[in-house]
Amino acid sequence: MTVLNFWVDIENASGVKQGTGPLRARYFTVRKPLSASGDFEFEISAGDPNLSALQEKRVAICRYIDTDGDILDFGGGVIDRIVLAVDENGAQWYRVSGNDLTRELTYRSVRELKLESASAGVTDGPDQIIALAPSGWTIQDGTTVTPVYAGYDGESVLNALLRCGEHIGEHWRLGSGRQIVWLGPASTFLASGVRAVQHVNDPVAAESNPDIVVITSLEEQNDAADLVTRIIPRGSGNGGVISNLQPCTDTAPAGYTLNKTLNYLENDAAVAQYGVIERVIDFKELGPISNTDLDVQNAANMLLQASYQFLERYSIPHRSYSIALTARQILEPGTTLRTVYRQVLDGAVIYDLDDEFNLVGIEQSIDETGLHTTRVTISESDRQAVSDEDYLAGQAQEGTIFAAHQQLGASVDNLTYRDELDLDHDASFRFWLGEEYTTIQRALLRFRVQPLRSTVKSIGAESTTTSAGGAGTHTSASGGSSNPTTSQTGGTTTDADQHQHGINVFDSSAGDPVTLSGSLFRAPSGGTVQVPTTFEGGHDHTIPQHTHTVSVPSHTHGVTIPDHTHDVTPILDTVYGIFEESGANTLALADLVIQLNGGADLLSQVTDIGNGWYQLDITAGLVNSIYRPVQENNEIVVSTAVDKTARLEAQITIRGVIQAVAYS
Repeated sequence: MTVLNFWVDIENASGVKQGTGPLRARYFTVRKPLSASGDFEFEISAGDPNLSALQEKRVAICRYIDTDGDILDFGGGVIDRIVLAVDENGAQWYRVSGNDLTRELTYRSVRELKLESASAGVTDGPDQIIALAPSGWTIQDGTTVTPVYAGYDGESVLNALLRCGEHIGEHWRLGSGRQIVWLGPASTFLASGVRAVQHVNDPVAAESNPDIVVITSLEEQNDAADLVTRIIPRGSGNGGVISNLQPCTDTAPAGYTLNKTLNYLENDAAVAQYGVIERVIDFKELGPISNTDLDVQNAANMLLQASYQFLERYSIPHRSYSIALTARQILEPGTTLRTVYRQVLDGAVIYDLDDEFNLVGIEQSIDETGLHTTRVTISESDRQAVSDEDYLAGQAQEGTIFAAHQQLGASVDNLTYRDELDLDHDASFRFWLGEEYTTIQRALLRFRVQPLRSTVKSIGAESTTTSAGGAGTHTSASGGSSNPTTSQTGGTTTDADQHQHGINVFDSSAGDPVTLSGSLFRAPSGGTVQVPTTFEGGHDHTIPQHTHTVSVPSHTHGVTIPDHTHDVTPILDTVYGIFEESGANTLALADLVIQLNGGADLLSQVTDIGNGWYQLDITAGLVNSIYRPVQENNEIVVSTAVDKTARLEAQITIRGVIQAVAYS
């Protein structure tokens, strides 16, 4: 590329040019890293006629005209620093610098963006992130190869984009203007179409071939200071309550060993060559987005993915080459550069490069003479060396994430109970493991068996109703007597009507009635025979006092008794006080049956912890394989088949992990 002319336009955030014209810079330099924000720098004279257009936070864009007469963008960004300097000749210059246009992506927050789907992560994460960028920003091919499961809480659009790619090993770069180009994994980088060589046999021919550039200098950089062969990842949370690899359902990639129990992932080849170099790495933004089994598993799987990508970059010494080129075209990071370079010193081969290398950083400059220089950083890996400043910036960002994101926290809940128990009544202890619990680390039941107590010593007067009785015909016992005598009686009868009386005459010898002729009869003692007289009219009869003898035979009576109840009133008085059952009538531990949620008897697992207290670990019955609560509503039931009583005093201690906010 031959630059015929270049200048610097100053624009506002909307792309409208400011001032009366462009600025005349004596040089303009741009640095474009892979998957990061680049920067720029230029100098203008303090006497530039359009100096008034230069202001912080405006946008400076360097443009040039090439040999074909086309106006092209060289680079630029947001003005952050303006420094007035005096050179050795006493001339005053303004040195202007700042980040490239990706600085504008720090002006917007993604707020509480959740990259999740019903089953796992999403592949349109970059699209969702850039949709929250300032107006005018777009993204090209914003789909990831590997799904992303992540939750953001206040990060900038730029930082969310960085994290999105970092944890899945995919990359991006700034495209033309306000556009992000999503590149995917390094294995899919496209060739730049340029071949960098040590020298050419025909310089004239090479000059006319834009696909060949000459390496004017080469510097090899080797750095093993940050080499790691085993990583212990820590997700959201703090202290002993941190998301880890234990719940993950994905398996380790080929060539890696995953130990979920000890929470580490290691690169087998690196361990074999360098031994175990272990480091704890925090990924504080990785944790369950919601409080479900699937979310806990997805968070652990994402933690495994991030750990793998970290080891892919840091489990071998970082080797890169800084190469100065006579490039006449704009090169972009995230492409590959065919590099051929061989150097022999005293018969020993120092360099023997002949391969496709990843372009991970590019620095290009133009000056007022039209000289265009290019220096690139190439590497077999897809990362740049981490400087001390980068490391400190990363740690500061982790602190911001830790403060902004909801972190898991430890929780210890103690629930106390008391219940009575006998043959007919079970003791029941109910408790809930609500949606705030992410995992349960341990749950213990501690209890003791005490004699039954009451506040009443005896029961007072109270009407009691007996059950119904009767209903049916009942027969009395046989009774009666021989010739009982009635009581003496007598009196006078009165009859006022006319009437006659018939008279029977008995034979005194036979005792039988006889009929006498002539209507006469003779008195039994031989007295005068008289004619009977017929009485007419009313008269009285006098009945003397007399008794009757009556014979009553033996007999029974049938009696029907209806249904009825009887009220019985006890005569006891109520006596208040503390009643305590005797030890002989109190249940012992061996008499109990202990069940959790209707399961098997757990009595055999009870241990004696002294002072009359017993302990039962109920953790296994409450959680699944990833220590998530199996159900919310839980119950411990203690029963007995022995006809005794007891009072159970119990405490349930639950040590778990909760989220600061309970999700539904």
